[in-house]
Amino acid sequence: MIPPALVELLLQAGEAPVQEQVEGQGAGSPLGQLLVPMAAIFFIFYLLVWRPEGKKRKARQLMIANVKKGDSVVTTGGLLGKVWKIEKNEVVVIIDKDKDVRVRFAKSAVFEVLPEEGGGKGVSEETSRGLEERTK
Repeated sequence: MIPPALVELLLQAGEAPVQEQVEGQGAGSPLGQLLVPMAAIFFIFYLLVWRPEGKKRKARQLMIANVKKGDSVVTTGGLLGKVWKIEKNEVVVIIDKDKDVRVRFAKSAVFEVLPEEGGGKGVSEETSRGLEERTK
């Protein structure tokens, strides 16, 4: 059995640091305590979400601005064709050469400009990599 004097001494020793911590916390505001973790969360969010999205958006705008006549493109609707004519904010794409099917799109509807290849596969490296990853 533990003597009551020892129990009282242990309780007093255990309460003393807690009381000092409470007095130390009274000096700072709760908002100040939350500011550092919130700033860290926003910084991580910026690094993981906003910055990569900004880079993708700039690359897409550059790709759309550099579309030229004769480029093979894929539209957001999935249509494949060659650029026949470029106007201010529009692109005319030839979908079927034999039947002379031309479709007018907004420039923003161009999803991807396909690289010129001798074999004419019609699928870019990024698209083929994405398909390979999905099938694995």
